[in-house]
Amino acid sequence: MQGMGALYKQHGITIRVNGNEHLPVHAHVLHADGNALVYLSGKTRNRGVPADALKSAQTWIKEHADEIKTEWQRWN
Repeated sequence: MQGMGALYKQHGITIRVNGNEHLPVHAHVLHADGNALVYLSGKTRNRGVPADALKSAQTWIKEHADEIKTEWQRWN
């Protein structure tokens, strides 16, 4: 893990879980062009992340849902 709540950092995106957050469990996707919230349910709130980067992030989040839940519990 890379710093507080950071789970993934490659290809221009960072996926992280923040502390003191609201439910439902979600991950933050950070990109130079914007950011997004991706909930484990699949719902996404995108604010400028390019479609290809967001799709890659969504796939990673889906494949690592247990890791995200563990990190969420650690910080919240």
